[in-house]
Amino acid sequence: MTLPLIGPENAVFLDIDGTLIDLAATPDAVIVPPELAGLLRGVAARCGGALAILSGRRLADIDRLIGRDFACAAEHGAILRLPDGTVTQHVQRPALYDHWLKVLNRYAGIMPGVVIEDKQFSLVIHYRQAPEHAAELQQLAEQLVAGADDAVLLAAHCAIEIKPRGGNKGDALAAFMALPPFAGRLPLFVGDDTTDEPAILEAAALGGTGLHVARDFSGSTQAVRHWLAT
Repeated sequence: MTLPLIGPENAVFLDIDGTLIDLAATPDAVIVPPELAGLLRGVAARCGGALAILSGRRLADIDRLIGRDFACAAEHGAILRLPDGTVTQHVQRPALYDHWLKVLNRYAGIMPGVVIEDKQFSLVIHYRQAPEHAAELQQLAEQLVAGADDAVLLAAHCAIEIKPRGGNKGDALAAFMALPPFAGRLPLFVGDDTTDEPAILEAAALGGTGLHVARDFSGSTQAVRHWLAT
């Protein structure tokens, strides 16, 4: 497809990992291009400030990677930072969160390469460095949430996330589109993972465009950044 041009009629929504920056062995090992924050500020200026980050990362991690200049949805929409800087929370931490964390850390201790990410509302099992454990970890995660009515599993690139039930990036995009300066614009969203599909669909449903890094940018984060710049 021909990539759309970003103009003043658009509201731009962007994932981070695998979209703006390359994936890494662990979440803390990513490398952020030094020009990225300035590039995003330039895009926001072209859209009258209507740019938001939609990420599965913690809010503090988003700020560490690209700064505090942007509205954002953290942890797949569990936390929203609105354009005026107000931070709102939309879910509760699952009741068995602390128990699950202990169990997962115990397994990670005997599975070299498995990393457990402890977020505010969600737990993520990363196995990029230990793909041979994928099936066992999937079974473990399913056993942990069996019978829990306040949590669901979310599959991602070489990761399994245990997250609160309800809410996704599509819901977050819709919430922003009801607020200035996003309201009345055509949404453009770019993501790379299964967790981004709800936002891709929501952008299209609202008359805009949802783009996928593998399908529309040949899997290249550099191509995404070049598109944003031009």
